[in-house]
Amino acid sequence: MKTSLITILFVLLGLFQPADPYISSKDYDVNAFHRNKQSSKSPKRVYIQKFRALFEVYEEASASTSGSKNERANRTTTVSGTKTSMGVQLSGVDIPDFQKIVDEAYADFVAQLEADGFEIITADEAGKTDYYSGYEKVKGGASSTDQATGYVMVTPTGYDYWVKGISNSGREKGTFVDTSSKLSQDLNDAYVAEATFIFPFVNLDASSTSFANYASSKVKADINLRLAAAVGTQDNEQMSLGKFAKGFTTSPTQGRLASQVRFVAGHMASSPLFDSSTGLKRDVYFGGVFKEDKLVEVTSAEVATFSKTAYPQLVMVSGGELNLASHYVACDTETYLTAAKGSIQELIGSGIYNFKTLVKD
Repeated sequence: MKTSLITILFVLLGLFQPADPYISSKDYDVNAFHRNKQSSKSPKRVYIQKFRALFEVYEEASASTSGSKNERANRTTTVSGTKTSMGVQLSGVDIPDFQKIVDEAYADFVAQLEADGFEIITADEAGKTDYYSGYEKVKGGASSTDQATGYVMVTPTGYDYWVKGISNSGREKGTFVDTSSKLSQDLNDAYVAEATFIFPFVNLDASSTSFANYASSKVKADINLRLAAAVGTQDNEQMSLGKFAKGFTTSPTQGRLASQVRFVAGHMASSPLFDSSTGLKRDVYFGGVFKEDKLVEVTSAEVATFSKTAYPQLVMVSGGELNLASHYVACDTETYLTAAKGSIQELIGSGIYNFKTLVKD
């Protein structure tokens, strides 16, 4: 059933996608599970538990080497330690741009569901369930930089959702757990939806090298806007994506946060009886967004050799202990916004089509 559904999806995607879509049919990761004809038991109602986009605006990384000193009979060889840090910040787009993209995407998401006869369940109704007992309602449209280092999280204006609480730092608790089939059960088996879109723009690689007479630390940046298939706990351990994913995926069995459109319904043990998800097999890259696509910063130290004498030696090395590099990378605003908006629209369209097809199956 899954194979035939994917085949039908890819055929029909070609009917409504543009000639050069941002997401090709080969990029989609479509998964479908439908047990005991759950859709015949579920009402045509959808609760949108999560709808958010995460735009990376800053990333940093550093590399370092330790100093070394080698004492010999007639000389002292010293190589200083090195450290290179790079911070890369996005410019050319700002929060109002992100907000407009997300507001329009959410309106499109709701309109497509309502056009097929689905009723959208309000946050107030969902808040009456046992599942959300003790939770706190948050108003959308208040874009937040507190949720993940280097990222702006944007939720739709006028869209409310529930969290377990908010820490003193502004971090939302329990917002990013996996979409729960238990919530569907509490809503009389209604569909529970998630739509998540993640847009990194830079990938930093930090490395260091040490030899007997030489040491260097280096940070490289590859700059390219992309819609990420997922971010995992193993990514970018120095700063954002590793801590980012750990903070956003609190389930012990969930090691990544994915860009996806997903619907679940029904509940058995800890699993849904209906599960329709459309994500990506790989990151989707968008060309023409940045003129500058690579940055490199290096700090090096070479040997300074001194003959031993009875008086103290002044040790001098080339390079330096610290080289701090900060970079502002400008994007082509229109190209950035068009790519982000277009790819979200395509993922929403494919995800809803997949969902509606599985409901009818």
